[in-house]
Amino acid sequence: MLGRTIGIGTTLEYEALDSDEIRIASAQCGETSFRIRELDRMHWARYAQAAARLLPGFKRGLNARLSGALIGAGLSSSASVGLAYILALADVNEIDLAKKQLVQLEFQMEHDILNLQIGLLDPMTIVNGRKDALLFMDMLTASVTPIFDSPSSDSAWIIAYSGVSRELTKSGFNLRVHECQRAAEALKDGAKILSDIPRALFEDKKASLPDNLRKRAEHFFAEVDRVHQSARAWKESDLESFGTLMNRSCQSSIDNYEVGSDVLVELHELVSGTTGIYGSRFSGGGYGGCVVALANRDAADDVAAEIAAKFSASHPELPAQVFVPEMGDGIIALDAAEDLKVQL
Repeated sequence: MLGRTIGIGTTLEYEALDSDEIRIASAQCGETSFRIRELDRMHWARYAQAAARLLPGFKRGLNARLSGALIGAGLSSSASVGLAYILALADVNEIDLAKKQLVQLEFQMEHDILNLQIGLLDPMTIVNGRKDALLFMDMLTASVTPIFDSPSSDSAWIIAYSGVSRELTKSGFNLRVHECQRAAEALKDGAKILSDIPRALFEDKKASLPDNLRKRAEHFFAEVDRVHQSARAWKESDLESFGTLMNRSCQSSIDNYEVGSDVLVELHELVSGTTGIYGSRFSGGGYGGCVVALANRDAADDVAAEIAAKFSASHPELPAQVFVPEMGDGIIALDAAEDLKVQL
């Protein structure tokens, strides 16, 4: 998988409490308080509640203020805020966590406690994020290799938010994950995920799969190839090839993985069809949210304005946003004793 961190994120300011109470204030959601071990999966503070259930030894709570400018759809905002809570609670309870532990804990929080069938991509990207590199991540070994930006690169990233948010637990996201698992099981006894299946075995037996499972597996295996091709293209500063691979990835998401609302598909086609864009694809699960595009740096601001104007003209009812973000490091401690900032 490939990942990138931008300089927009979640800010959590906190101080320790000599009790097991957690108090949170949010400009967007208001104020709340609860005890460690409490959990309401429908509450806006469910990520804080879930984080407090992760590790034994959480005896001290905290008083915290949450803020941030991440759009809540397709930019890993849930992993960002989840990691912020985990690190804050670990800090006030004097628990040291290595990077791999952080990734696994955030995964457990969303997957096991909040019942979202996520993978490791979002937390791995945030925990290892660098403002000067694209990350190549091997999900089987949990290894991360930065592919540094070329000093002479004329690239920029554009984020186009459709104005349509999504809740992955209520979309088809979990269903797609289960379909991939069923495809793996059908291809090989005992297989749990498609990574357990050799490509040659899939090619030999794919005709035996139901149409929907074959399509999900087609997307998976082709996406693995595209990731390796894209990593090579980035190393070689071949932006044209990288953009073409982004477009192919998105088209496969539409045709084979069968995600993408009408609005999001329309936005992707608008973005990729605009002069100055090398390519684009959905971000997140593809159910609403954002399109991320690679653009020519000199033209990026004008291109973003053009896309915003055209999309708003077609959908004046949607609070869409199109912008050119600066890149950022994944995690920044503003003050090691008190404050934490998690960026994606």
